[in-house]
Amino acid sequence: MPAMRRFWIEFERGYQRTLWWLAPYAGVTGYDEQHCLEMVADLITDGAELPPVRRITPDIVVDENLPVNLRALGVPVWPGVWYPPMNLKYGPNFTRLPPWNSDRTAD
Repeated sequence: MPAMRRFWIEFERGYQRTLWWLAPYAGVTGYDEQHCLEMVADLITDGAELPPVRRITPDIVVDENLPVNLRALGVPVWPGVWYPPMNLKYGPNFTRLPPWNSDRTAD
């Protein structure tokens, strides 16, 4: 199985209305940048598009100075979006990943 990595994704400011959680960033654990962007895009409703990406920080250390309250995070070692804490809905089970993982298989 490919290794999972943590990414901190920052979006261009001014697009907060597109992101229902009203923050210009997201924390995601996935296989690669594209996989993580797909997971964030799945959170956007009403047919809105993912805002332009300003910066992606791979292998982010969670106890660094993130611009969010650490108590507002999901679990960064689990796959999925951990800020906002969406991965708390399905837990650490790699075989029960949301639909964005349908074309990937867990070995």
